[in-house]
Amino acid sequence: MNKQTIVTSILIFVIVGLLSTIVLGSKNKTTPKGIENNTETKSEVASDGSITFFYGNTCPHCADVEAWMKENNIEEKVPLTKKEVYDNTANSVELTKVAEGCGLPIDSIGVPFLFAEGKCFVGSPDVIAYLTKKAGMSEASSSAERSQP
Repeated sequence: MNKQTIVTSILIFVIVGLLSTIVLGSKNKTTPKGIENNTETKSEVASDGSITFFYGNTCPHCADVEAWMKENNIEEKVPLTKKEVYDNTANSVELTKVAEGCGLPIDSIGVPFLFAEGKCFVGSPDVIAYLTKKAGMSEASSSAERSQP
């Protein structure tokens, strides 16, 4: 073998080794590092005692919950944070982590979704029922206000 063949073989060996290291090192990573570092985990959300409402900007059920919240002045009665998940990747990743922390399978995660007191509430009825109770409203008045146009 001549020098050029040896150098080429060594270069190929080094490149293959580096690529193998990169592939094996990133094998278990599912989200970009920047998103993962900028996203709160379930325990961080739970530790500050806040209530987080996850919604989608084109979700009709979310729009119903938001309209109900506005009609009942819920945000004045119950401090909460709203996070849109359809167009915000970091919020979507956070929703997934929170739901997994509640033991929900990924395929059953949907919006509207509320995380409060270490618990997950999925769907309009559960979200509204929790906020009704938290706001100190009676279920009857909440139901009556919900049925008005």
